[in-house]
Amino acid sequence: MTSSISDPATALPTWPDNPADISHWPEIARLWSQVGPPLRPAAEDLLPLIQGIAAWAGANGPPRALILGVTPELYRLPWPTGTHLMAIDRTRGMIDAVWPGPREAVICADWTAVPLPESSRDIVLCDGGVHLVAHPHGHLAFLSEMKRIVAPGGLCVFRLFAPTSAREEPDQVLSDFLGGAIPNLNILKLRLGMAMQESASEGVELGQVWRAIHHAARDFEQLAGRLGWPLEHLLAINSYRDSTARYHFLDPDTVCRLFCQAPGGFELVSFTTPTYLLGERCPTIVLQRRNR
Repeated sequence: MTSSISDPATALPTWPDNPADISHWPEIARLWSQVGPPLRPAAEDLLPLIQGIAAWAGANGPPRALILGVTPELYRLPWPTGTHLMAIDRTRGMIDAVWPGPREAVICADWTAVPLPESSRDIVLCDGGVHLVAHPHGHLAFLSEMKRIVAPGGLCVFRLFAPTSAREEPDQVLSDFLGGAIPNLNILKLRLGMAMQESASEGVELGQVWRAIHHAARDFEQLAGRLGWPLEHLLAINSYRDSTARYHFLDPDTVCRLFCQAPGGFELVSFTTPTYLLGERCPTIVLQRRNR
């Protein structure tokens, strides 16, 4: 597997961190060991990626691949020999703390302004990242960049964090949390964030999620003991404290309309829903770039 930019003389530019993320993502990076499924991919999530990559490579040869974000599980996939693998993340703290590959293979940049040439990637993977982009204008810019850099016939494979059609009430989620019905912080973050989002365009501010949890349970040490959670695991929610970053959760129909209908440019190849807890909110979609 080739996982570096072949010519150092063609080093790509870096982009500054989003000011809203400065306090959030470095803390996420520091606490990365506390993040688990479904916020990180499980083995069940990786299977359609492995199959899709193998099928594409079998028909076309080693791909030029791009990972959006620095998810270690995606870097460690069984990439075909000869793959040219790169990653792009807008936060240097995440790159420094989480990226397992060579530094010359990762770019610090925004997904809505990718400093790569047209039709230069055959496969683009993103695990649970589409909601990080503002809606709708950010998602339109994101689509435009994917259309530009993905070669005809190439694939975009996204695992989504997608809200259900019937939105939960935040109070119910917090009641389940305090009552011990939520097994870990990863599930709580996903359920409460989606419950607090009124619309995709408004999104949900992470600082508001932290304040809702803190208001419901001010004594984290006592609560962690009662729930049987390691205190360090519960305290990882403090990465949300004072963060003005927003998540914009999109349902799969909205993503498919955006990529396949208007403005379009892609076709839906497959839609896979895992069987684990909250799996219905974590589908993987495979989109293929239409031939021009």
